Amino acid sequence: MKKFSLAAYTFSHFAVDYVCLLTVLDPWGMAAEILGGVQGYALFVIIYNFLAFGLQMIFGAFCENHRNFPAGAFGCILVLAGALCRAMIPEAHPEYAFNLWAAVFLAGIGNAFFHIGGGIDSLVHSGGKLSRSGIYVSSGAIGVALGIYNCDKFTGGIDFIALLMIFCAALCFAAHKKAPAEGNADICGIAGEKIGTGAVIAFALISVLIRSFGGTVIPMEWKNTAELGLLSGFGAFGGKFIGGFAADIFGARRTGIISLLFSLPLLIFGRDNVIISVLGVILFNITMPVTLGIIAEKIPKNPGIAFGLTTAALLLGAVPSFFIVLNKGAALLIPAVIISAVCIFFAAENKKNKNIKTKTGRNTL
Repeated sequence: MKKFSLAAYTFSHFAVDYVCLLTVLDPWGMAAEILGGVQGYALFVIIYNFLAFGLQMIFGAFCENHRNFPAGAFGCILVLAGALCRAMIPEAHPEYAFNLWAAVFLAGIGNAFFHIGGGIDSLVHSGGKLSRSGIYVSSGAIGVALGIYNCDKFTGGIDFIALLMIFCAALCFAAHKKAPAEGNADICGIAGEKIGTGAVIAFALISVLIRSFGGTVIPMEWKNTAELGLLSGFGAFGGKFIGGFAADIFGARRTGIISLLFSLPLLIFGRDNVIISVLGVILFNITMPVTLGIIAEKIPKNPGIAFGLTTAALLLGAVPSFFIVLNKGAALLIPAVIISAVCIFFAAENKKNKNIKTKTGRNTL
């Protein structure tokens, strides 16, 4: 049943992020016109990101104390409600502003609840490994990439969107019932032991924040068509997917540091080369399950808060790009990657998964 819940939340993660991007993006300028221009629409997007990523820690604390609450299924229903509000806008007219704001609040809060439901499931059913979290989180990158690619097709696909989200809600509800998210996060043996818990968590979060900022300044001059834009999303998916497996085999510290440092020359010198750049994106995203696992190990009784802390750090790292145009290139990317790698060095241990034991003393394999 744990494999079923992983499959259910992983597929639904793709679908939720896909529908949220269709709901929020505005390829025809309709939302901007309704909201009074580009600045109004920018506020719209900022609020969505704050709701979807900034509130996950709060919702995570709630879900930890209410384990019977089907957060994943509830989130899918809210996302569907947001999409329906967005689809009810037939033209760019100020009287539909309420529909837009309802859409962004429902989609953002729904996204947050869904992520926490799946995040807690991935941590409490991890079996001591990082691979499960990497698999769950990775599919969101595909949803985002396809959502951006298909954002101009929203109005013609509301029936499909409704069926998709109802199906995902049913999947998540069944997963919640068949594999209840009970107990603590059982990841053990990857977090640093030479410094205090607060310092380990701080280093892990700084690594996430700086890496998030670095992601906004990666030079990708080759990404000049919608089809090529999909490749960077699939690269992010690949990195997150294999990151947990790599850390389980080679050790968290070694995997995190090597992947970040090797990504740097590929990202810088591959700015005009699709293959080299995408390989760099894959390596750049490998540390995601590592940092999540470090924090979850240090606060095992709070898997929802652990997951929410990482998404809050992701949001904070991306905030500068919301307000100013950042120069994409080595000047900002090099220090960002190096600082993130140094933080991994202090936050992580280099034990391999086969030597990791649970807190009951039993080997996890």
